[in-house]
Amino acid sequence: MTVKRKLLWLGKSAVPLNVREAFGDRWEVVGLRADATLAGQLASVGLAVAYPNGQANNSHELEKLLAAIDRSPTVALVLLPPEAKVAWSVLGGRVGKFVLVRQDAAPAEIAAKLAAAEALQPVLENLQTELMSARKLGASTGVQLKEFDEEMRLAARLQRDFLPRRLPEVGSARFSVLYRPLGWVSGDIYDVARLDETHVGFYVADAVGHGMPAALLTMFIKRSLQTKRIVGNTYEIVSPDVSLEQLNTSICEQNLSSCQFCTAAYCVLDTASLRLTYARAGHPEPILTHADGEMIALAAPGSLLGVFPEEKYTSATVDLTPGDRVVLYTDGLEDALIDAAGQSPSLTERLAELHGLPREEMLLQLTAWIDENPGSARAEDDVTVVVLDVG
Repeated sequence: MTVKRKLLWLGKSAVPLNVREAFGDRWEVVGLRADATLAGQLASVGLAVAYPNGQANNSHELEKLLAAIDRSPTVALVLLPPEAKVAWSVLGGRVGKFVLVRQDAAPAEIAAKLAAAEALQPVLENLQTELMSARKLGASTGVQLKEFDEEMRLAARLQRDFLPRRLPEVGSARFSVLYRPLGWVSGDIYDVARLDETHVGFYVADAVGHGMPAALLTMFIKRSLQTKRIVGNTYEIVSPDVSLEQLNTSICEQNLSSCQFCTAAYCVLDTASLRLTYARAGHPEPILTHADGEMIALAAPGSLLGVFPEEKYTSATVDLTPGDRVVLYTDGLEDALIDAAGQSPSLTERLAELHGLPREEMLLQLTAWIDENPGSARAEDDVTVVVLDVG
């Protein structure tokens, strides 16, 4: 009797007929469970089949998929529609972890790709085992581990030097920040900068991946995001869409071998008119809360940074009024609020509970929820939140 191997189905819909035929009798398909973390479920099977099914060009969801699989020992077969340019480009640039196939491919082709993923998985697992053995050897001598620890501490100090030491106060705009790296260094970065007497720019960015490659990319972002430029004897403030376009071009030109993708949301506030101009690059939508409690997600189209050199981004505007609050955040916040059963109220519901609290109290309450949440101990992403209040 042939023992079936398990594989995890990463799809919100049922397994299509051609894929079921490709699985045949060899594979036992396991669906996602709400009572366990995605990381734990990926590690328990070793192989997964991802079926975005309409989400293949959703760069925010794609970034979460990349991060989860990159942190696991799992190899994923990814079923993609031919028109999903973002997914083909992003995943096609990843080495080793992803095997791609058209979702309308014949069962024989899908079966062959799955066999390739199956053959690849133990190779990666052996590499990971060797890496762990090397780390244990270093720990046994104490020397390598100490040197590594000192290097990571230095990198963490360097990265923190790129963060603002003091949040500026421009007109009636006031800011507060929650910044919680997962380890010594972070794949998140933020900035709040006075652009002139009446304008302030602020952003949050999130590099795909973790560790040193992601941290290096965040420092590159800080140096490369252009907010103002000289024009003759004066200057002009660069619109958020243009800033993101130029940043995207800069990242693509680096031709990075790993961790070359990131998401970002960048805003510029005119404190004289209270007009907020913003743009997004595959990042969670900023949340605007009016003084009366009404919440609005600030939508604007834009793909991941570092994928297509000629990608265009779009700025949008919204007029604020005194008492309004704008929240920028990375998706690590949503993950950190997932409870032990894998459930969590939406972020807007969470923020609605905090309506009326001062900024610092709001962030303290968010921190308390994260620390008290049984599921947060298993969270595997950095958390960054930037809050703007307009007085």
